[in-house]
Amino acid sequence: MADDDQSALRRAAQAAKEHAQAVRAVARFVEDLDDLPGPDAVVEYSHLEEVEEEARQARTAALADIGLSIPSLDPDRE
Repeated sequence: MADDDQSALRRAAQAAKEHAQAVRAVARFVEDLDDLPGPDAVVEYSHLEEVEEEARQARTAALADIGLSIPSLDPDRE
């Protein structure tokens, strides 16, 4: 396997790990709520969701770069 291929695989694996970490951060946030969320919690949740979405997009792009994509789930598909 070429060095470029190995590098692409490493990037894809790292992007997948970072997305999983972002998802776990949202889960920890929800688990740590003691009561219904107030304004501060909503702001924090919004930030966590932004981080998760950016990580998801990076993961999806990195996996597509190595040939792993599901066209039927592509949001840009018409």
